[in-house]
Amino acid sequence: MSVKNSDFVTDMAIDALERQSLAKIAVEKTLSHGIVRRVVNLKNAELAKKTGRERGVYVTFDCPSAALEQRKAVEALQNHIANTLVECVGIMGRKSLVLTVGLGNDDIAADSLGCEVISRLRVSATEEAKRTRQKARLAAFATGVEGVTGIKTADTVEGICEKLKPSCVILVDALATSSATRLGTSFQLTTAGIAPASGVGGDKPRIDRSTLGVPVVAVGVPLVLSMRTVLREFAEDYLKTVQCEGNEYKLRELMVEKRLTRLVVAPKEIKYYVACAAEIVAGAINLAFGE
Repeated sequence: MSVKNSDFVTDMAIDALERQSLAKIAVEKTLSHGIVRRVVNLKNAELAKKTGRERGVYVTFDCPSAALEQRKAVEALQNHIANTLVECVGIMGRKSLVLTVGLGNDDIAADSLGCEVISRLRVSATEEAKRTRQKARLAAFATGVEGVTGIKTADTVEGICEKLKPSCVILVDALATSSATRLGTSFQLTTAGIAPASGVGGDKPRIDRSTLGVPVVAVGVPLVLSMRTVLREFAEDYLKTVQCEGNEYKLRELMVEKRLTRLVVAPKEIKYYVACAAEIVAGAINLAFGE
């Protein structure tokens, strides 16, 4: 039974590479505390199309769940993410403004990462900070979602950028993954920008360097799974295990009948996962650009 691309939903580049048996193109390095960093430069248009990703650099940190409960491991991860952020946007002078944008919906736990990160940042965009800081200033805001604000997220970000003229933009959002083991334990940074809600079936305008005119880094943590992807993956693995062939049409038909195709699921510990991820991402941004 083959699985069509339309049934494979993920925001994680490494998920897509693994599915295409292309994970070997990632430059992999094991860091302290069992953290594994994988770097992929999708500069080839054909490869980007094959994996369903936009062209850009993708850096993934996969962490053992136990490591995220250790303070030293968390601090090490924050430093790794902070260094990657600086590498992606370049060194910012003290007159530069780094704008961090929290995407998502604060009323939904699994989609609240962006808002939670924003609330933890040490912003420094005051007039006094402009005169006394030795490194780039940090400003932040949360966009809300179109269903609440009536404004497209991309339009909100573009409008703020036009007014503030930041030197770079950091986007923070919850992601979808096809791997349950990556829920809350992986961190992806990419220069390719982001299309809010695309990982769970949305069709939204992209937010990236081409639309904002400055370096853009999207930082995300996978916190949800697409039900149709989970079922496809499980069915495929099971059939391989028992050495049987399946009926793809019947499986698709059954998922539609049971109304499972549009469901998105999150772990029951989602609030804990969001809090941990927000602490790590906000800490990294503060290290790189905060007070």
